[in-house]
Amino acid sequence: MGVMWFTVGLITGLSVFVAAELRKRFDIDWLGWSGLALGESLVLFCIAWSTASVFEGVPRAASMGLLLFGGPGLIALVLTWRLKIQPSARNAM
Repeated sequence: MGVMWFTVGLITGLSVFVAAELRKRFDIDWLGWSGLALGESLVLFCIAWSTASVFEGVPRAASMGLLLFGGPGLIALVLTWRLKIQPSARNAM
């Protein structure tokens, strides 16, 4: 269980690093940052929930966590990228 939390911490640090790199490359407004934060939070929670559920021996809870937290997290990230970040990248060129 300790290795799982260490890995979640590494992934969290990596997502903060990616957000800092996005800040350097793109002009993102508050709605874009909100979408990125929501998507990253849901995906990280999905990973933690599913891994903890598998370790506790409840695979059905893990699969439901993937569907209920991971799906909306990925949708939020993709919609934020397509609607808020990518158009500003085209305008910058």
